[in-house]
Amino acid sequence: MRFSRLTWSLAAAFLCYGAVVFSFGPCLTSMSDTFHVPVGQLGLIFTLYAVGLIPSVLLNGYLSEVMGRRLILLGIVLIMAVGCVLFGLVSTYGGRYSLALALASMVLLGYGGGGIETLTNILITDDNQPAPAFALNATHAFFAVGAMLSPLGVSLLLRSLLPWQFIFYGNAALFAILLVLLFRQRMPSATAEPFPPKAALRLLRFPLVWVLLAMITLYVGAEMGVSAWVSPLMEKVLRTPRELAGLSVSVFWALMIVGRIVVGPLAIRFRPPPLLFILASGSAVGAVAIALSTSATWCLVMTGFAGLFMSGVFALVLIDASRHFQERLGAVYGIIMTGVGVGSLIIPAAMGWISEAAGLRAAMAVPIALMTLVAISYLARWSQ
Repeated sequence: MRFSRLTWSLAAAFLCYGAVVFSFGPCLTSMSDTFHVPVGQLGLIFTLYAVGLIPSVLLNGYLSEVMGRRLILLGIVLIMAVGCVLFGLVSTYGGRYSLALALASMVLLGYGGGGIETLTNILITDDNQPAPAFALNATHAFFAVGAMLSPLGVSLLLRSLLPWQFIFYGNAALFAILLVLLFRQRMPSATAEPFPPKAALRLLRFPLVWVLLAMITLYVGAEMGVSAWVSPLMEKVLRTPRELAGLSVSVFWALMIVGRIVVGPLAIRFRPPPLLFILASGSAVGAVAIALSTSATWCLVMTGFAGLFMSGVFALVLIDASRHFQERLGAVYGIIMTGVGVGSLIIPAAMGWISEAAGLRAAMAVPIALMTLVAISYLARWSQ
């Protein structure tokens, strides 16, 4: 399948976005030294990111219906570039207020991230009608590419004894290039029909909207939970050297890339419910195997297995939404993608609390339960 220039540009936006989101984790210990706070306190970074993201997906989803897609996307890309620069600068020049200013910058980055989540998916769906399934899966693979490359960039910086802030300046440069790339491109417009706020709120009356919102929340929570806690599980429970345990996240995202490429053609031939049931079931099995792992090798293999099956879930839920709400896609995407913020805000933190109370193996039961719920939900929808 051939993609337009716009779709390739939006794939690049996913890559840049993945690079930003996964720049923070590898920098946490260095940030701890810079801000003079324990590493645990830096969990506020992710909390405030979600605080910015949740209202952003709602607002920008609605605005994309009443103001058009192009202006909103360009503004969001600019916000991401500015947010990355600010996060680096305030940590260097903020003085005793540097942490507070960095946290404020995270709200701005969260707002930009929510806009990227919403607008890119809307435009890819619009630009690849009547069959957006392959395009969504293929372009989402670029997010995984960014998620893989960014930690490697951080590692290279730190080994070269360069400041960790440089990775964020580099991310800002990527978004600046993306802004230039997108500026002269035409984009599908929103519907010309009036869409008052009350009409957007009426979408909440559809039970399917709530189901799709729940699916995104459960999936993102499981994905974030596995990627955040599998490395500590290997290091602390399986006694794996830190450098090898860190490979687990790269393995997870490498198989995400493979899975999204494989799921793309399948999504053209099959409806979302059966595919989602199979993928969610496989993800749950992989999470069980991770939790029960007795060796580092087996844990790495099953982390890749879980990533392979989780890979297509997000895009397929969006495809499911597009099949039922084509006329108000922007607003519906905005609503259901609040689940990205809710899932990332609640689930990794909840797993941390469980790990302190009952151990890391018990914490890994959370992704198992979440993906099992997704599988059950789509088994029920298979016959509809």
